[in-house]
Amino acid sequence: MEYVDLTQPCTKLSLRKSSILRVHKHSLETHIESPALIRKNGKTIDAFGPEHLVRPAVLLDLRSKVSKGVVDDEDLEGAEEGAGLAIRDGEIAIIQTGWEQFYSQPKRYRSHPALSVNAAEYLSFKGINAVGIDAPSIDLPTDSKLSVHSVLFRREILVIENLRNLDLIEEPRFQLLALPLNVKAASSPARVIALQANS
Repeated sequence: MEYVDLTQPCTKLSLRKSSILRVHKHSLETHIESPALIRKNGKTIDAFGPEHLVRPAVLLDLRSKVSKGVVDDEDLEGAEEGAGLAIRDGEIAIIQTGWEQFYSQPKRYRSHPALSVNAAEYLSFKGINAVGIDAPSIDLPTDSKLSVHSVLFRREILVIENLRNLDLIEEPRFQLLALPLNVKAASSPARVIALQANS
């Protein structure tokens, strides 16, 4: 097996309840978010066992769509067709925007593309366990209501943000290990690793 580290470095560690939104908006390490981020009685990270985040994953290449700023449901369908596959129930969907190239330019990196609400509803319909992206958020920087998060969290779909090295993944389907801390918090830094068969 070959291991590909998809993790950005962790420069801050703040898991206090009062810091949840600050961590979400300003932290650029790879992290996982749970429904407690925006839902009053939502589950925290510790409520999700490893079986939620050690799973088959599918890589969806949306790099050609980021110029319009938002990836919608039709774009996801097109990515599936382009790769000759369909998202399966229980998989982790990894959205590749190519935005990690701007990670060393924080101001530009934070002006990132995101998913649309329709895209989130499409992924929910597909029955995914989690969604990851190589950008600071699955929501647009201007969306203070976190509309895409809200759609996903209603179905208890976890969110993984600030991934990198997606271009090193050779096949669209692979095994993903995304391991947050076992903490009673809305979000946690995580080590995210792709496992792929040796070519």
